[in-house]
Amino acid sequence: MARAPYYADLSGSYCVPVPKGCGMGDVTNALAAVLGRYETFRSRYTITPEGAPQQLIVAAGHLLVDVRDVDAADAQQAAADAALEFNKLAFTLPELSLRATVIASAGVPRFVVLCTFHMAVDCHGVVAVLDDFQALLRGESLGSEPEGTIHPVDRALEENSAQGAQRSARGVRYWKQELEKFPADPLAFTGRRPESPRYRTYAMHSPALRVTVLELAEELGVSASSVILAAAASLLALRSGSPTCGIVLAASHRYDPASLQYPGTLVQGVPTALDVSGLSLRELIARCHRASMLAALAGHCHPEELAEMLRASFGQEATEARLACVVNLNLPSITAATEHEGKRTIRAEAERLLTESRYEYAGGTSVEKERFYLAAHGDSTNFFITLRADTAVLSSAEIVDFLRDLERSLLDCLPYSAVV
Repeated sequence: MARAPYYADLSGSYCVPVPKGCGMGDVTNALAAVLGRYETFRSRYTITPEGAPQQLIVAAGHLLVDVRDVDAADAQQAAADAALEFNKLAFTLPELSLRATVIASAGVPRFVVLCTFHMAVDCHGVVAVLDDFQALLRGESLGSEPEGTIHPVDRALEENSAQGAQRSARGVRYWKQELEKFPADPLAFTGRRPESPRYRTYAMHSPALRVTVLELAEELGVSASSVILAAAASLLALRSGSPTCGIVLAASHRYDPASLQYPGTLVQGVPTALDVSGLSLRELIARCHRASMLAALAGHCHPEELAEMLRASFGQEATEARLACVVNLNLPSITAATEHEGKRTIRAEAERLLTESRYEYAGGTSVEKERFYLAAHGDSTNFFITLRADTAVLSSAEIVDFLRDLERSLLDCLPYSAVV
């Protein structure tokens, strides 16, 4: 959190169409209602003089809303441009955790672009926020909060309860147990001179990967995220020459009614040691599915208790080396059934779609921590995989090759006889 001013990656933007008949006053009232309902957006994040992170909740305040008036034909593109600008602009520590820009035409609002701070809300929590905001724009009343809804202060009290302390202790033990299995340096430096900027991100847009991953997930009875995780683990282990791949997973930690309703961020990194030796990629997919589920259940813990264990058991330098590889997968819970009706085989369709794969440079930074950060998102046509890496470990060409190899290795898992 102390490096948030450098972290544009913690900004997430969403373009919300404004229904006909909704005026500027309706938009500002809806924004005010969201801020009032969701305590997490009234959070300010600071660092104490001792260096400890601190979350402050404010009772009242002001949200400055940028209004841009454009031609009606340009409104959608203007909204997309505003979202891209937000995504490149990191939240500062004392700032409220919500930003908004209204795209209007002749004074009539067409789109609202919302930008949230990932420290305040994650991709799971933001779904309810967007649903409520769209309902307000339609003139609907939100009514009272669902029974059992909790906010950051409630969550803090729970985490400091006896039950929360026990969960944290289990999580710390899990961290220690898994890190002891990690290679000492899962992705070692090569001695090459890094590029400028040193940490570079490349994106892969792949409809072929979407078809492939959803088919394998359905066939093997696993999540789409587990399929991507297995391919990444296999490639990392091959590169390091170790039979064990050490990856830090971004786990949602939403597995009971209270956590499912919580609007704030519960995502926390959890280490997972994956033994890939002697396994086919299909077998590794099943192992990764079990491991990721266990990690999500067992790994949640208090950051200060975790930091104390890491210092005592591994030391700072060894800890940073072990935690070099991070994977953050946010893929849709959908299946591949009937999506390609009339095609000869899933394999043939995936091979055809390979020609539509695109790889592009997505920016760089000179300030980072992880040597390897793989993220995945998906929609109805594409999977978007981004890989940010330290170019002292992976060159720009090797980053793109890793993405290509991930796509190809999974496609090769599809049988030629898988008829739709």
